[in-house]
Amino acid sequence: MRTLLVLLLLSTELGGVFGPATADAVAVSSGEIEVTITVTVATRPVSVVAHLVDPGDDQQTVTLGHQGDGEYAGAAVTERADLVVVFEAIGADGSSELSRPVTLIELGVDPTIMLDDTSVIGGDDDGLTLDAATERWGWAAVALGAAALSLVAWWALADYPKRRGKVKAGPQE
Repeated sequence: MRTLLVLLLLSTELGGVFGPATADAVAVSSGEIEVTITVTVATRPVSVVAHLVDPGDDQQTVTLGHQGDGEYAGAAVTERADLVVVFEAIGADGSSELSRPVTLIELGVDPTIMLDDTSVIGGDDDGLTLDAATERWGWAAVALGAAALSLVAWWALADYPKRRGKVKAGPQE
C-alpha cells in the first residue's frame, strides 16, 4: 500500500488517453544514463512510443512494451540531460495521440544523476572524485606556494646575522 502511494505521488498526469507516468535513471558511464520510462494508457493502442527530445538537438524514439493493465514501459541509454519526453499512442487506424511535454525530472528522475561524474569535487569517502588533470594542477599549486614561502623566509632571514649586532644610531650632533 505504501509503495503504491509513493508511486502515485511521484507520477505525473499527462492528459488525454495518458494516465500517470514515471521515469527512473541509473548512470552507465560518465556521460550517459539509462532511463526507464513507464506510462499508463486508458485505451488499447497498437503501439506506444516515447520521444526523448533534447531541445535544439536530436530526438530518440523508444518503443514501450505492454506490461498489462494498460501500463507500458521501456528503457533507453541517453546523454546526461533533462530531456523532454512526449508520449505517443498509435491506434489501429493509424491515428495517434500525443501527451503534453514533460521533462525527465518532472517524471521523477533524480536531478543529481544529470551531473557528470568528473564535474563534482569532494573526498574519496563521499564517492566524489577529481579528474587526474585537476588533481595534478592542484598539487603543482601547493608545491609552488611552498617554494614561494621558502624564498620569502630566506630573503627575510638572509642578512639577519649581520644586522643582529648593529644598532642604528640616531642623528649625531
